[in-house]
Amino acid sequence: MDYTKIVIIGAGSHFTLGLFGDLFRVNDLWESELVLMDINEEKLNIMKRIVERSVKREKVSLRINATDNLDEALENADFVIITIRSGNLRTLKEIIEVPLQLGTVEIVGDTVGPSGILKGIVEMPAIINIAEKIRDLSPHALVMNFTNPMTPICEAIEKTAKIETVGLCHGVHHIRRLASEILRIPHAEKLDVEAAGINHFTWTVDMRYEGESVYADFLNALFLEKNEEAIVNHPYLIGRDLYKVLGVPPTLSDRHTSEFFHYLYDWINDPKYGPILKRISGFIDYENKTLRREIAEDEKERMQRLLRMAEGREEIKIVPSGEYAMDIISAVKNRRETRLLAANIPNNGALRDVSSERFVEVPIQVSEQGLVPVRTFQLPKAITSMLNLHLDKFQLLVDGILEKEKNLIVQAIALDPLTPSPEKAEKIFSTFIKHVSLQNYF
Repeated sequence: MDYTKIVIIGAGSHFTLGLFGDLFRVNDLWESELVLMDINEEKLNIMKRIVERSVKREKVSLRINATDNLDEALENADFVIITIRSGNLRTLKEIIEVPLQLGTVEIVGDTVGPSGILKGIVEMPAIINIAEKIRDLSPHALVMNFTNPMTPICEAIEKTAKIETVGLCHGVHHIRRLASEILRIPHAEKLDVEAAGINHFTWTVDMRYEGESVYADFLNALFLEKNEEAIVNHPYLIGRDLYKVLGVPPTLSDRHTSEFFHYLYDWINDPKYGPILKRISGFIDYENKTLRREIAEDEKERMQRLLRMAEGREEIKIVPSGEYAMDIISAVKNRRETRLLAANIPNNGALRDVSSERFVEVPIQVSEQGLVPVRTFQLPKAITSMLNLHLDKFQLLVDGILEKEKNLIVQAIALDPLTPSPEKAEKIFSTFIKHVSLQNYF
């Protein structure tokens, strides 16, 4: 076999068409095989038909295969992209609603807060199974994970299967878009940003445009009255407050950043911050403490739209995702050095005062030597302390899943800043595993 085999696990997800679009963006991976794998046959067949129609329309050379058999998909794979979401809508409801109804405040609930832990409980057993099969069937494949919670999932893959793993997320682009607007720079993609931390919780330490640093200009622009509307709309009000105290600005918007702090209990009730945070959640009906009813309707409409594309009743629109999976594959396959703004990799000294085996998010260089950080980063002690708190919590979660030890998972929930009390940590866990039938696992 002399062609590159790229496998997408969870091909029915919203990532797939964007990743397919990235093939056109990098434009040097043709003659490869793209394998779509999903346990949901309906979603899988729809996605396969859309991709096949696009390949035919664009007259590109790409082998397309689809299967619901994991072993078949993974055999002799060169690159494996994981985009799964385990469970169903009912599972997602429990992930969000159990903590809310026991007094927790959250915004997204896919990374931190008790909901982030619960999502990890659901996702990790399935991903560990995938990782073990990759180890057995394609031990030299590079694994790229998109599923949240990113950090503990990457650590679980590495710990169980000892295969090369990188986590990918587009969070770094948040601050590029904000800087582009408040600095009046027309092309955000031309801003070179250096940020370090962990997924959804990185901190920007430099920013350059056309070779010149604009970092100081950006920090000053955060406080100019003419930029207030942009700060509110981004939103970056909490980010600005954190910068004033900690000395380094967070990279992501307030939607993710706010969840890493117990201050969220005050922010959500603040007359200015609260309405903004509730509006940008996208998942939560705060009045009823439930998952928004529109979530199910949105997913139904997404599938109807995709079906129309598959059947030729609607124009297929393929828009590149801007994620870095295909950039990495292109660089490795073509033996070309590429610098990427963000990737989650084992620390190995990239971020000072953080354990070497923990996954951190930093800029990387991709080359024949692998994926390596562009340099070593030193963040302020207060920020590093918070990073280590969350990393220690994630390690408890990973060990709890691998050892099937519920006490470790309860400790992970209790350690999270958004958990109201130790008693609530126990209650959140016990309620959740009953509702989603996980008693036998633990």
